[in-house]
Order: sequence, then structure tokens, then C-alpha cells
Amino acid sequence: MSLLLHVIPEWVELASLACCIGVPVCLLWVLGPTQDGTPSDRRSVLDGVWRLLSIGAVALFASSIVGVLVRTAEMSGYPMTGILAVLPTVVLRTHLGHAGILRMAAIVALGGTMMVARRSSHVRLFPYLMLGCAVVVSAMDSASGHASDAGDFNAHEITDWLHLLAAMVWGGGLLVLSLVILPRLAKQGDRAARSMAEVATRFSRIAGIGVGFIILTAPYQEWAYGGSVEGLVRSPYGRTVIAKIVLFSLLLGLGAFNRYISVPRLQEWAGSATTRRGTLGRFVTPLLLPLERGARGPQVAIRFTRAVKLEAFLLAVVLLCAALLRHEVPARHAGEHSRRAGTNH
Repeated sequence: MSLLLHVIPEWVELASLACCIGVPVCLLWVLGPTQDGTPSDRRSVLDGVWRLLSIGAVALFASSIVGVLVRTAEMSGYPMTGILAVLPTVVLRTHLGHAGILRMAAIVALGGTMMVARRSSHVRLFPYLMLGCAVVVSAMDSASGHASDAGDFNAHEITDWLHLLAAMVWGGGLLVLSLVILPRLAKQGDRAARSMAEVATRFSRIAGIGVGFIILTAPYQEWAYGGSVEGLVRSPYGRTVIAKIVLFSLLLGLGAFNRYISVPRLQEWAGSATTRRGTLGRFVTPLLLPLERGARGPQVAIRFTRAVKLEAFLLAVVLLCAALLRHEVPARHAGEHSRRAGTNH
């Protein structure tokens, strides 16, 4: 129960942050200036996107407050019911508290910008401002976690932030697509063929960039916190890392199928030019073709929507693993502590 009390707020916080980053990313670079169907169809998509952002911002604010209370209890050793006496000290005089203040200020700014932006949805400056606020929140996450143990703006913290931001862009886009955009486009049937193809193509490019940053930063993350292979296998931290890697591999496989099989089929359905597959695509596509099962037209749209929903579910489990890692002692640190304890004896 104690572990759940610590992990659930972190999990909600990460998922809501993903939504708060995914929505402006989709508004700026996934949803095009025009959509198939009637104006009411487009309004339905935008209303759903704004509603998701509102829920995400409220959940982010609430989970951040709970997170500060939980971390205060951890640092002070007091139960949750007894932390009010030390809460001002933690908030005003510790690195965690300073990062939390900046974080909450960025969330409030995000909420204020969101309310103005919804009334002026044609002004592209506001999604950039919302994205900037959410990026600050992600930076404060890295500044208050394991990565900040060696001080501010160190290599660990910067790499951790880039890793988190890339995951939030990719994962946030998956959540927005699976919860709002694709279900609403799918209801339009053939009318949404072009919109579905354009949305899938644009998101595929953004996801590719996000995955690239994750792959580049992950080895450093594992080296910095994982330690030896034996340490990974034997420690709770390491086993959670292994589970996260397995889930990420599944996500990567689904993403590759969508990018190299589903997206071209959606483009064929819409009658638009098929994007070039590139060197990697020419190598991967033949391996994935046996899984295609000859789907065409609306069937491809249905399959793509289901695949993105599955990706979003796997992402939620990955975020749960990330929340667990925030409350586990890194395998490298645990190993060093054990060695020092053995030397002292």
C-alpha cells in the first residue's frame, strides 16, 4: 500500500504531462489546417483535444501537489498526517522544493494559456506557449529526480530530460491520437480517408524523431543507473528496467508496423502519394509484410486505430515502470552501497 501511495501520483503525473505535451504537438504538427468532412467534424476533433488537455492540466496540477506531499514524507520520515510542520521548510529551503515551485508556476501558466488559446484557436502562438510551459515542467521533473543527485545541469540531468521529453512527445501523441483524434475520424468513414492518412503520416515523422532521441539517450541512462548486468538482474530497479525495455521493444515493433505498412496503405486509400520508405524501411518492410493480412481501405483505418490504442496502452505501462523507477534505488547506487558496507565490515 505504501508503494502504491508513492507510485500512483507519479504515474498520473507522467500520463497527464504526456497529454499536456501531446496536445500542443498535435495542434501544431499533426492536425493539419484543413480536414475532410464538414466543419462540425473538425470542431468535434478540436473539442475533444481541448477537453483532453483540460483534464490533463487538472490532473497534472493535482498529482504534482500530492507528489510534493509524498516526497516531503519521504524526506522527513514523518507519516503523511504529520508533514504539515516540515512542509514549509521542504518547499522553501530544499532543491526539491525550489524545483516544485517552478514546476507549479509552469503548470499554472499552462492552464492560463490554455484558457486563452481555446478562445483564439486560430493563433498558433498559443500552442507554442503551452508546449513551452509543459517542457519546463518536464525539465523540473528531471531536476528533482535521480538525475539531479550530482548537481544542476549535469550530463545526467540533461540526458534524463531529453529522454523524458522525447518519450512525452511520442507517448503524448499516442494518447491524443488514440483517445480523441482517430476515434472521431474513424466515425466519418471514407470522408476522412485523406485526414486519416495525413494525420498518420505527420505523426509518424514526429514519432520517428522521438524514438530516435530515446534510443540515443537510453544507453547512457542504463549505464548511469543500471551498473552491471548482474546488478540489473538482481535488483528491483534492474528488473523494472528490464520490463521497461521489453515493453519499449513491443512499442517499437508496433510503431514500425504502422510506419512502414499501415501509413502507406492509408495513403493509398486516400489516393495521395506514398512517402518514401528510406534505407531502414526497405530493410524492415519485407519482414513486416507477412503480418499485413491484405487489409485495404477502411479496414486499414480500423487496424491502424486499434494498433495505436494498443501502443497507448503499452505506453501507460511503460510510464508505470518509470514511476516505479523514481522510487527505487538505482542498481549502480545499490551495488556501490553494498560494496562499501562489505568493506566497512
